[in-house]
Order: sequence, then structure tokens, then C-alpha cells
Amino acid sequence: MKKFRILYLIGLIAIITSSCETHDDYNPDRKTIIGFSQATRNINSIPEGGSRSSTVKVFVSDMTDADRTFNVIVVPVVNPDLYPPTAPENYSFSPTVVIPANTREAELEITGIDVSLTDVRTYFSLGFESTPDVIAGAITLIGLKN
Repeated sequence: MKKFRILYLIGLIAIITSSCETHDDYNPDRKTIIGFSQATRNINSIPEGGSRSSTVKVFVSDMTDADRTFNVIVVPVVNPDLYPPTAPENYSFSPTVVIPANTREAELEITGIDVSLTDVRTYFSLGFESTPDVIAGAITLIGLKN
């Protein structure tokens, strides 16, 4: 009988404290958030006078049934003392990225070009352009080195 009382008490506490929460406050008309899945990416061993490419993953917060195009922009390096910026002639990338229909991911190809690179790693950062319907999310820091 004593065990029954303990089990009854535990069951009663579980029922009383269980959540009756609803998700009625969920807003389905939220803005799209786009950002990079990788915070950093290094492109190493760029040949003297040559180039080397790599990709970074892009993630978007929602899916649609149509392809979507987003603008990629260069953003200032957050800590230039720790991450010395590279000259713009040392890299190239597509100014847009397309998220295919019914997916939430894509890849952006970035090319490191040896114009003025050295054995010391230099950096640049990429992000996305915000619009009234799109919020720019995570940026990525790209390191370049011969």
C-alpha cells in the first residue's frame, strides 16, 4: 500500500507539472534568414601566379517550391589585427548564390588567386545582402595562403 501511494504521488506530480503549452504564437510569415554554415575556410597552397578554388556551404532557414537567388557581399574583417585583410585582387567568387527549389542548402565556390599573396595567411569575409524579406545571417572568414 505504501508503494501504491508513492507511485500515485509521482503520477499526480507528473500530470500536474506536465506542460499544456501550445504553439499558437508561431508566426509562419517569418523572414528568410541566410548565412554560411562554415565560420571559417582556408584555401592553402595557392600556386605562385595561379589559383585554387574551394566551396563553402550556404544555409537558408526555409524552403520554397522555387529557386531563390541571394546576393553575396564582402564584409569587413572583424579583427584585422588578428586576421590581416587580403587585397581584393587575390580572390573571386560569384556575386550571387542560388538555393534550388525544395532545398535549404547550396554551395558557393571561392577562388584564391595569387597576385600578391605570400606565405603569411591573409583574410577576407563574405556575407549576404539583407533585403526587406531577407535577414543576413552568419558570415564566413576565408583565409588565403601560398
